[in-house]
Amino acid sequence: MLYNLDQFVTLIHFLLENESIILSMPINGDLWKIRHLINDCSSTHINTDNEFINYLQQFNQISSQSLQFNKTLDTFHKITLFNMPTLQFINIVNILILKERLSGNSISIDATPKFNKTLEQLLEPSQPQKIEYTHEQLLLLSFQNESSILKTLLNKPTAKTILTKQRAKLKTPIQPFYQVCDDINHNYSLASIALNNKKETYNSKNLQEHLIHKKIQQSKSNLNQEVYKCYCEKIHFLPIINNHTDLTLGDCSYLDTCHKMRNCRYLHYFTLNPLPRQKQQQQVIKSYDYTIDDCFTENFRPILPPQWIECDVRKLPFSTLGKFAAIISDPAWDIHMSLPYSTCKDDELLELPMQELCDEGIIMLWVTGRSIEIGRKALVKWGYKVSDEMIWIKLNQLKRTIVTGRTGHWLNHSKEHLLVGIKGNPIWLNTKIDLDLVISNTRETSRKPDEFYDIVERLVGKHSRKLEIFGRDHNTRPGWLTIGNQLKGVSLYEPEVKLKYNMYINKQK
Repeated sequence: MLYNLDQFVTLIHFLLENESIILSMPINGDLWKIRHLINDCSSTHINTDNEFINYLQQFNQISSQSLQFNKTLDTFHKITLFNMPTLQFINIVNILILKERLSGNSISIDATPKFNKTLEQLLEPSQPQKIEYTHEQLLLLSFQNESSILKTLLNKPTAKTILTKQRAKLKTPIQPFYQVCDDINHNYSLASIALNNKKETYNSKNLQEHLIHKKIQQSKSNLNQEVYKCYCEKIHFLPIINNHTDLTLGDCSYLDTCHKMRNCRYLHYFTLNPLPRQKQQQQVIKSYDYTIDDCFTENFRPILPPQWIECDVRKLPFSTLGKFAAIISDPAWDIHMSLPYSTCKDDELLELPMQELCDEGIIMLWVTGRSIEIGRKALVKWGYKVSDEMIWIKLNQLKRTIVTGRTGHWLNHSKEHLLVGIKGNPIWLNTKIDLDLVISNTRETSRKPDEFYDIVERLVGKHSRKLEIFGRDHNTRPGWLTIGNQLKGVSLYEPEVKLKYNMYINKQK
């Protein structure tokens, strides 16, 4: 039987007036009880439970499923008292909208409260009137708010994001940050005391910082008070003036990365950092209560010592290494220049079976300007989705951006790119903690900043398995396994990896 829209008006008023009564004791949403109550206040009498089920189904179709039951109504062909469904939830907002549509009016809210006259006489004139709660007020709050409020709510960071970031601040050691002295007279005053032996040829690589500090402390009385105070608080770059130095040539373009520092005629500098204060040396590990995504052995399990394997990455079976949560790869891309190390062809990199190393996690791939697109293709081939791109802004010894480099065709390269890929659905990653930009000094050839390793450890945790491919001796770190042909020897601590690697070596003999 099909019901007219007018036959649902009584049900609408009944639900709006008795919502809380219907769902609570003693009715508890029982449909056979609700049917009798509706029949008492309606001219349309529904005689059987099957007819009532059909009536409610049609009402749900025109009210956007405003009534929710513990069982699907469509499955009931023969209703008995024992299998009768119960009403569990009433969507008042949908019913209010249906009411307005059936009446042909737009949604209008009368915010003026209606008071009983007897109660109104008892109230004191000075007492503020309390607005009664109505379903119309709920409709007003739900549909007449500005969209900007909803957008603001959705754009707010989640509690997990906020707590994860706060935990990272507590767990990450605070490194002292010093400003750079921009007074050239201070640098020359300190250099005249620390580097005053004209018979000796200085370079920044053979000078020991603690000896420089010792000389300055011994000659403290010869320094101006302002200079000494600046020496204790800021970084100074002491000019290294040897017999072969020609000051008219200016600063060396490569500064402390110069390969010919012993006989380079350009001006070089020694970086003198302030002596660390005693408070900074004794850092207290702060406790925290938020432990979601932390390993349950976080506080007492030691981190594995550095592990490495000297090998040709192209020939080593990756199945011997196991699975990893994070991978960093720094291949020596062929940039068509004369380099002091062998390079990796594009095809050779693409053929590496990197998909064997990770089922769910992240990968970070260092790329050059020429190889960015090749790197993206490689990540996709290995089963990763390119999610981010990080940038390392290179600074020279004097904390300035590099303007002269050994790479670049039309423009000098002052940055490097790091592609970030994600595999699977690693919901355990600690995201939204770090930026996608690192500003750091250059060091040895092909050596990357330590900040990137810290970012990875914050993402996946210090106890997760982490792998670096094409690494060198300076890349070995606690908690990491490093492989590459520029390492020295083999050092393994994980029994399973050690066993598989020894089996592989024995087969090669």
